[in-house]
Amino acid sequence: MGARTLEITAELIPEEEGGYTVYCPELDIYTQGDTVEEALANLKEAAELHLQEVGSEGLKLWAVERRRISVEIP
Repeated sequence: MGARTLEITAELIPEEEGGYTVYCPELDIYTQGDTVEEALANLKEAAELHLQEVGSEGLKLWAVERRRISVEIP
């Protein structure tokens, strides 16, 4: 059987000191990069390494349901 493709989410968080943290909620992995492109490339590499390590039998994708909520600022 050939390789399959899995579409994952990349949540980019700009850091105060520069660069980005990027999070994939489906696989629960984080990484970072100096630019958006580098952060995304690093996430792709981290996800591929994670998937190699756990294999298809051990793959657990977290269900992601996003909602926006409003909170009061005192």
